[in-house]
Amino acid sequence: MLKNNQRSELDQAVLAHAVRERNVIGDQIDECQESLAIKGFFVMHSDLSQMETDYARTRADEIYDQQVRDIGGAVNLKKINDENIARAVCAHDNIFLRIAIMPVIMQVCHRMLGPYITLMSQNAILNRPGTDHYQFTWHRDLNYQHWTSSRPLSISALVCLDPFDEKTGGTYVLPASHKREPFPSDEYVRANQEVICANPGDVIFFDSMLYHRTGKNTSEKIRRAINHIITPPLFRQQYNFPKMLKNHGITDSATRQYLGFEMELPDDALAWRLSKLQKVGVEL
Repeated sequence: MLKNNQRSELDQAVLAHAVRERNVIGDQIDECQESLAIKGFFVMHSDLSQMETDYARTRADEIYDQQVRDIGGAVNLKKINDENIARAVCAHDNIFLRIAIMPVIMQVCHRMLGPYITLMSQNAILNRPGTDHYQFTWHRDLNYQHWTSSRPLSISALVCLDPFDEKTGGTYVLPASHKREPFPSDEYVRANQEVICANPGDVIFFDSMLYHRTGKNTSEKIRRAINHIITPPLFRQQYNFPKMLKNHGITDSATRQYLGFEMELPDDALAWRLSKLQKVGVEL
């Protein structure tokens, strides 16, 4: 039987034979890139100071409270499953713009996605103690998609403003699930789910097609994070058909969707939420 020190030495020595290709790590971005490709996630430190995380934490709460008032109360957010999310927070305070363009986020996403990247979404997620949240359920950040690609379609960068652990509700992931099209069986999920723990200021990077969920917060404090979904510029219409055809009286929903009317961007988070409310029959 091997002694502990002997076993440790063998574990640290990465020996291989009949291998013609292998990765070599030059810096932490390389390490992140390799982990994202294989496991689908990686945690890195950022240059956010404690003063900045404290300020961002306060502002996230304030912006959410303002957005609740703008939409006519939390009851309306509940109707569209949008409680405890402050949307497009960089439009409300420059601290969130500073977070969105932090060097660590830009470096990782450029390495993974190429020279042209786009911020698709930025939201503050408030995980309150003892409350339910639709993000407690397993999902991909690119919703409803059941296909895979050899390169990532997008990268999610979750910036922690509070401690992430099993008590506050760390992010749970299914390692390597970005490589499989269907959602795994319940038995596989129970056996393989893994919680990611991180400190304030850390960035949890994951492939946006990785199945993940928010953990239950059993502490006495809110656990906050700023999530970014960052994509390459894959496809867009060559022409603004909705603008060109807006006076043509096109009412058929399938035709409008085909022509891009459903992809017109709302002006702000409030307009986005109002369109959601309209779809469930609520007019403000």
